[in-house]
Amino acid sequence: MRRALARSPERRFSGPQSGAGDPWSVPSNASLAPLTAAGVPVTEDTAMQLLAVAACVRILSTTVAGLPFDAVRMRGELRETMEPPPGIVSDPFGGASDTSMPTRRAGFTQMMVSLLLRGNAYAAITARDGLLRPTRLRVLHPDRVQCRFDDAGRRTYKISRKPVDAADMVHLMGMGMPESPTGMSVISYARQSIGLGLAAEEFGSRFYGQGAHLSGVISLDGDLDKERARQLKESFSASHSGLQNSHAVGVLSGGAKWTPISVSPEDAQFLGTRAAQNIDIAMLFGLPPHMLGQVDRTTSWGTGIEQQSLGFLRYTLASWIGTFEDGWSAMLPKPQAARFNVDALLRTDTAGRYAVYSMARNAALMTPDEIRALENLAPLPDGKGTDPFAPLNSAHTDAPQGDAGAQTPKSAAESGQEK
Repeated sequence: MRRALARSPERRFSGPQSGAGDPWSVPSNASLAPLTAAGVPVTEDTAMQLLAVAACVRILSTTVAGLPFDAVRMRGELRETMEPPPGIVSDPFGGASDTSMPTRRAGFTQMMVSLLLRGNAYAAITARDGLLRPTRLRVLHPDRVQCRFDDAGRRTYKISRKPVDAADMVHLMGMGMPESPTGMSVISYARQSIGLGLAAEEFGSRFYGQGAHLSGVISLDGDLDKERARQLKESFSASHSGLQNSHAVGVLSGGAKWTPISVSPEDAQFLGTRAAQNIDIAMLFGLPPHMLGQVDRTTSWGTGIEQQSLGFLRYTLASWIGTFEDGWSAMLPKPQAARFNVDALLRTDTAGRYAVYSMARNAALMTPDEIRALENLAPLPDGKGTDPFAPLNSAHTDAPQGDAGAQTPKSAAESGQEK
């Protein structure tokens, strides 16, 4: 038994712990990860070294964090935006009034990164108002939080191994298995595919950086001793290697011949492997391939940028947006709710926007002031833009209205009358 274990030890990699900065934090769930079949370890830290993974995490986290976030009051089927919104919606992390704290955008970005890489995002409620409603949050690193079910099926939490009331925690979950208190880490489940991408990148770097193949061979008739061969190699390399010697003319004497060695298709296959891995990573995170620079093939996400953005919103962002909206709506009194404004993602060209505005005005769905607000313009003065039923060809004037039969100066001139 001992000999068998000695012959096949389990290969593990002591990767860097995700920096929570707390000596009592729970170690990363992948800080001691066995090597993948490709021979490289995959943790949430090493996965971010793969360009496709880093791009997917950046695009998704910054897109969600950059959307306007509002509080609405539901009146039956009608939705009314609250002005001003509660502090837990407008400035949940305190960065708007204190530069030492993260802004809403920064806090949402951190929570999205946790969701994408670890399947869970945590925040602790640090302040409440007089009605015990949450007013301030602090984003927590997933390594510091331990979540379990108690005997009654309720979640219990520990921060740095210290129990915390569940009412003081905000827990956003990604995909999860039934009866699991936490979400699934896509990095853990797709580690073989990510490991293949990391291995391809490492091979490419060594291929070009350390010379994984010979560029050519100098051949001579007869045998050379080691010293003479070394001198010939160093002399040739000094004269022809490097950028400054590119395209220079070389001279070989003594019957020496230079034979270049081309890259075989098998050695260059890693380029195709990398392209295939980009598609796999995009599929894993639900991004259309063109967002990762894969524009060499057709896409089924739509024919135009607007249609592709709509598909990205519907099939990818909607789930993450709903996760944040549910978590924040639970902290608001009913019938208030938190909602993202996704209109900015669907913003089209100027002609298209104006055509939509015209149809909305004809159907009395939008007022002129609402349209001007979408174009970052000030409202019309004296409330002239608040009437959704005002005709499009109506002219507002402050001049007094004359009698119905009175002629305007223009009509009088046209009729030939003089004063």
